[in-house]
Amino acid sequence: MTRPVTNIFHPIQLSIAICIALVMSGAATPAWSQPAFLNRPVQATFQRIPLARLVSRLSTISDGIIVLDRQIDPTQYITLACEGESLHTVLWRLADETETEIAILESSVWITPYSKASQLEQADRKRQRTLRQFPVTAQKQLGTKRPLQWLAGQQPATLIMDLLSQPITSGQPATTGLTITTDGLPEEIPHDHLAAQTIPPLTLPEQLDLIAMQYDQQLLWSQSSESQSTLVVTPASLPPSSGTKRRDPEQKPASTRPPKNKMSNRERYTLRVAAPFEELFQAISQRLNLEPSIDTEAFKAHSINAQEIIRLEIKDANRDQLLDAIVKPLGLTWSIDDKTLHVTAGD
Repeated sequence: MTRPVTNIFHPIQLSIAICIALVMSGAATPAWSQPAFLNRPVQATFQRIPLARLVSRLSTISDGIIVLDRQIDPTQYITLACEGESLHTVLWRLADETETEIAILESSVWITPYSKASQLEQADRKRQRTLRQFPVTAQKQLGTKRPLQWLAGQQPATLIMDLLSQPITSGQPATTGLTITTDGLPEEIPHDHLAAQTIPPLTLPEQLDLIAMQYDQQLLWSQSSESQSTLVVTPASLPPSSGTKRRDPEQKPASTRPPKNKMSNRERYTLRVAAPFEELFQAISQRLNLEPSIDTEAFKAHSINAQEIIRLEIKDANRDQLLDAIVKPLGLTWSIDDKTLHVTAGD
């Protein structure tokens, strides 16, 4: 007697579909996620502020890690108005202004020279793939995030070697149970002296690459053939560039100049005053409905007296012209972050 097959056709069809889906899923390239801080809106105005300070302010506003490549001039002055756009959009606008590229890594974003962004992204992806092949215990230990800080004058090669043995907050070595050997790190990373820096928490491999990538190097991780608990770190040049990075379709070029039709610049100001800078700054901040913030450390470092008398006469000026006139006598720069008016000194 022949059994009918119609009753089992759908289960067989479903099984085939599941198998095909699993095969396709396994063959697909994993989607790389970008740091969440790139989606945070930025409401700020920066008027002729040095690029290095601007990058520092954007890092603070977004609570993210933005790295300015050492090959980019940090002293160039930037004017940038952000009206609630995402940090991602703001950084691409900044790239237009400075003729640079944006490299998006696992936990950080870099502002780089043309063609270097693809090198950093390739190196970052390669490190992620390699670490996923290690034993779970090693992945867990290397995945522990910790802050990174160094003093002025630190040498990059020495810093890298120190990081490999730096304890975490629990008092245990960051790589308890692991043995890490190195191959030529001090020789391959060039001699240099770093400026003082504090970096938010990153994993040990990310910290090491954060330093090495500044010198066009990457650190390759491998497992020793003799022991699963022994890892080898070897310096290597960054991968070859795949060319200038293509802009994401939604990241359209835009002017970095403050919009002229905003209410803050439609209001006109006439001022004649002779008063200590700090008092004047406080009064103007209040008039603009902004919270004043003076970088006292920068003032001290540049021997600027906040009580110096500012004599000023200005007519029919917009907000930006007014602020420029107030800070110019002391050689200061200003910026607006949300509802806070910042003023600082130096390059």
